[in-house]
Amino acid sequence: MRKSIAFCSLLLLAVVSVHAQEHSSATTARPPSVTNTGSWVKLDSDEGRFSVLLPELAKDQVETQNSAKGPYTTHLFMARNTKGVFLVGWVDYDPSFNFGVQSELEANRDNFVKGVNATLLNSNRITLNGNPGLEFTAETPQTTFKSRVYIIGKRPYQLIAGTYKGQDNSDEVARFFASFEVR
Repeated sequence: MRKSIAFCSLLLLAVVSVHAQEHSSATTARPPSVTNTGSWVKLDSDEGRFSVLLPELAKDQVETQNSAKGPYTTHLFMARNTKGVFLVGWVDYDPSFNFGVQSELEANRDNFVKGVNATLLNSNRITLNGNPGLEFTAETPQTTFKSRVYIIGKRPYQLIAGTYKGQDNSDEVARFFASFEVR
């Protein structure tokens, strides 16, 4: 189960190669609502219990997998623009699965960095409304990634902003991270 939000790694690899698979879920959850906020849209996910601004409308990509610790379901929203890619996702674990918070945060970071074949540049502990998190930066020859991982209750969330080399995307990256709210 240390793979945690490794789905972000796998899907980011798909972004780099411009190939992504979409999995459907059998749940009947209400689709997230979207509000236009200038050139960006506000994604409001009741199921994910969060909202965030993205540069374009993003579709929930859902995948359920079985593991030795029970099934877990990953959700991912991905949006792109000419300067980079923005992802936000979370994992719902089997209710009986227990994990260590700090080791889960570090596993998400390490799995992401390994999954995109990047070099970790820095990593710092952060919080969101008193909930523990990690912020880190990693890079590949093509992209610089800034990510934040939070554990809120028993649910890990990961936000990723990838900026293509040669682009200045700092304002949009700041807007993306500042807009993330969990309820």
